[in-house]
Amino acid sequence: MKFPPLRFCTGLLLLMGAAYAPAAEPPALYSTPAVKDLNQPDAATAQQSANPVQPFPELKLVDQFDRNGDHRLDAAERRAALAWLAGHPPATPPPPPGLPGHLAPQQPASLEPVKPGERVSPADVATSGNQPLYESNELRTLFLDFEDAGWEKELADFARTDVLVPARVSVDGRSLAGVGVRFHDRSVPTFYSAGYKRSLDLTLDYTAAGQSLGGQRELRLLDARTDPTFLRTMLYSRVAREYGPAPRTGFVRVVINGEDWGVYVNVQPFDENFIQEYFHTAAGARWIAGPGGNLAYLGDKPEAYRRSYRLLSPDDPAAWAALMKFCQVLKEAPPGELRAALEPLLDIDSTLMFFALENTLLNQDGYGSDTGAYGLYLDANGRFHLIPQDAGESFRLRQVSEYGERPAERREPDRSGGDKKTGASDEVPKGYNPQDFPHQTGTDLAMLLSYSFINKADTDLDGKVSRDEWLAFARTWFLVMDEDYTGQLTPDQFLAKFRLLITPVSIADGRTHQTYGKDDPAGIIGRDFFAAMDDDHEGKLTQEKMTRAFDRWFTAWSDPKTGRLVQSQLQRGFGTLFTRSKFQADQAFIAKRNDSRPTADEHEGGRGRRGAGSSVGVGPLRFLGLGRHGGRGEGSRGLVTFSEELDPLAGLDDATKPLLARLLAVPALRTRYLEFMKDIADHWLTWDKLGPIARSSHNLIAAEVAKDTHKPASYEHFVQELDQDTTQGAREGDEAPSLKNFITERSAYLHQDDMLSGGN
Repeated sequence: MKFPPLRFCTGLLLLMGAAYAPAAEPPALYSTPAVKDLNQPDAATAQQSANPVQPFPELKLVDQFDRNGDHRLDAAERRAALAWLAGHPPATPPPPPGLPGHLAPQQPASLEPVKPGERVSPADVATSGNQPLYESNELRTLFLDFEDAGWEKELADFARTDVLVPARVSVDGRSLAGVGVRFHDRSVPTFYSAGYKRSLDLTLDYTAAGQSLGGQRELRLLDARTDPTFLRTMLYSRVAREYGPAPRTGFVRVVINGEDWGVYVNVQPFDENFIQEYFHTAAGARWIAGPGGNLAYLGDKPEAYRRSYRLLSPDDPAAWAALMKFCQVLKEAPPGELRAALEPLLDIDSTLMFFALENTLLNQDGYGSDTGAYGLYLDANGRFHLIPQDAGESFRLRQVSEYGERPAERREPDRSGGDKKTGASDEVPKGYNPQDFPHQTGTDLAMLLSYSFINKADTDLDGKVSRDEWLAFARTWFLVMDEDYTGQLTPDQFLAKFRLLITPVSIADGRTHQTYGKDDPAGIIGRDFFAAMDDDHEGKLTQEKMTRAFDRWFTAWSDPKTGRLVQSQLQRGFGTLFTRSKFQADQAFIAKRNDSRPTADEHEGGRGRRGAGSSVGVGPLRFLGLGRHGGRGEGSRGLVTFSEELDPLAGLDDATKPLLARLLAVPALRTRYLEFMKDIADHWLTWDKLGPIARSSHNLIAAEVAKDTHKPASYEHFVQELDQDTTQGAREGDEAPSLKNFITERSAYLHQDDMLSGGN
């Protein structure tokens, strides 16, 4: 069996880093030290990182301002709490750290303008009768009536606290008073201003014990702000429920204080009803694991886990102890004993299916993601289960990092025959010639590779690399490069693998590569690497030689005072090692956002995207017009890098996903996981199967989406991103593959992969 192709090549593109100060660790559960398995990356030893979107602890205000002792705040108590908050605001999540030119999330310039919604009353709406709350063919209308006209600001002010704002809910002729409402996103995204819809959590029994709707005491209404189709969560849950526990979904129209706020995705909460439905018991503990909740071991203090794991069931020290024990076993069990050690603590089969779904359908809202969450259930027998949640970022390609810079000035002839300076062009030159394909100036591959290598070698995620980490990375890199297990690499074999690192296959079509004009940076830098490591000039590279070279570099480039190597030092070292490190990456012409004329098609028969501000490029590097607020246009330009996360074994070497990495390192479990992926791809990842489901829901909500004045994306995107054929040239304004294109291309990619179609 061949070792999987160069898994760490995603490291070039996964450039984000963060620091974490690990907690002091108690004695190990195993008396014998874990043997380092060089066939798997050192993901099992990774500590929890300080995630850039790490959830902040909820600010407790109810006990402080609850004057009448009813465990909630009435109008007067909320006013007092708001006055106090004005001088003591909760901590605001910091922007994502650390890459040159990295853009923090800001309000996109391309948002649809907010307008008042139409006025709607219960008398204007037909009831849904006895249709089930989820998965019905009915679009319910849910009326929310707050006491205060300033309800939106009040919800935003209380978003990172334990305060719920009461409202009356009316639906299907029923009226429920005293329902507690809060924004679902505890951090309240700052890149959408007031007036845009935000996800809502409703606690129906907030003031009236036992009050429910369709048996549910809670409702989760998602705004689908990143999904113009409103369908991704529904489709993911539909497929996931074929294989295990997953939330049911439906759609509701929400009317707030008489104003139509449009369509929301109604997702079944991860509550006692869910557990009873799928596990036939209400016993056990439930967590929502948010950003940072990757099941890395953080020590033996529950406080270290509460930041990323929100316990939904009653607080129980035994539940936290079970979680910490599981994380410790996951970290410390030797590779040969991992399966036996985990079986009493984890439903391994369902976990492999959970990961197979995430990777097949590319869910970025789940385990190990920067923004998403997943459910974690500890059953009565002491075994953990991973449960999908929102999945609004599934069925799409992955954007990893973004670099923005102003384009260089160019000169155009003015009417007098002279030259005049201009910024980014606001019109497409007539007769655009693909042979004149423009370039991105100064792509510094020493910088990109230094981020990649530090990211992969830094197993404890402290932002620095020790000699042991550096040498372990060297040994692992050789094993990954030595795909045929010959123990040595010729220059041609090394360059073939190294080329995947510099010019990986495009995630758009699986064939084209990023190009650099007539330059061959992979060949230039790859030959420099090989020559530097082949110290005896034998023309063959062994693991010993590679490790020896890495040891020399560490001595030469690291800080002698700290004994650590950081990115800037490695970048300078690579600069001395490479005969050349800066190259010009090919890119397509980019028009300003306000230009209504089409851009040129992508070079070399790429996917023709048309429209102002569209995302274009060849291979994994794509270029966007980026405005001052992170939106498109206003003369700036950004380089957006997409990762090679299409790989069936993506995550095998990812230190931020220790559970996935360790399970996939066990051959029998890896085989089982690939079998699950193949089954999903064969039976569900086709437009013939998912298309009718998507089209039915699309038709159900289309009329209301067209009227929705609080959604961030246009109705045109709602239509286009369903099933348009972007390979034939998209309509103006399209910037993403449609669901149909994604499903078709993802299926083709997986079915041509030898690990799913034949050998693994």
